[in-house]
Amino acid sequence: MNLNWDDIRILLALVRSGSLTRASQFLEIDQTTVGRRLSSLERALGATLFLRSKSGLIPTETGEKIIADALEIERRADRIVHAASEQDDEPIGEICILGEHWILQHLAAHFLPSLMSAHPKLTIRLISQPEGIASRTAATVSLWFENPPQLGEFAIKLVDVPFALFAKKASNCNETGWVAVRNTHASRRATLTLTDKLRKRDEPMRVLADDPKLIEACINRGLGKGLLPVCLARQNRDLERVGGSEAEVSRRLHLHAHPDTVQSHRVQTIIRRLREEAAAIFSAEPSVSQHQSRPRKLSHGTRV
Repeated sequence: MNLNWDDIRILLALVRSGSLTRASQFLEIDQTTVGRRLSSLERALGATLFLRSKSGLIPTETGEKIIADALEIERRADRIVHAASEQDDEPIGEICILGEHWILQHLAAHFLPSLMSAHPKLTIRLISQPEGIASRTAATVSLWFENPPQLGEFAIKLVDVPFALFAKKASNCNETGWVAVRNTHASRRATLTLTDKLRKRDEPMRVLADDPKLIEACINRGLGKGLLPVCLARQNRDLERVGGSEAEVSRRLHLHAHPDTVQSHRVQTIIRRLREEAAAIFSAEPSVSQHQSRPRKLSHGTRV
């Protein structure tokens, strides 16, 4: 059979997303079309490329071999684009940034405007996915806290992000309950440990959500107090810090990248700029240095 680029795009989207639904969202085509194209490709190859399970798509042994070849085709295509752009040393093409929704939203407000102004030939794709989802080897960087790299990726420390306890201004925080982030995809978090330490036995847990922006909205409506990234909460004039230094902790934000694509011009550009700007983007105060704004680590040995 003759494979075309669309077959490879669909195959790699399935690998990276792990499901028909997420692949269709990534490719911006109908889920039924993705499923039909996959079935057609498997029939033409005479091989099953994925096992279907409740947790998603799992590549078969044959699928892994074909995926490896598809990745090499993609890398060669990327090198062609890179070679064409080397003449003016300008990064060009699409790059994905994966991470928690609030992190991507914060980058959209405080990082992308200057990035896009400096590099107008870049196309940035923001993808909010559960922690631990790896990018395989696409032109992708991922921003995660505690979760380790996967599928050959490596981690680069970006910044320690301060978190603190916040409540609605003029509210009696001793009489309110708690709101907290509970993400079923995440590993053990310093914020969960600190919440469990600070919360008194008779204080109710009012709301659980999977993103700090949702928690911020709940605190803003007086539904309870909770731990928030300081860089996020400082923008809300209706919130105030409570609890003192014992109610502060930091989480180390890492950038994950894959060695197969880390040398591409656009990936190098994103990594360099994030390393230069992360401290200012995620600091506790807009005008102070990372060192000055970093909260005291918990004395009881919480892993962050």
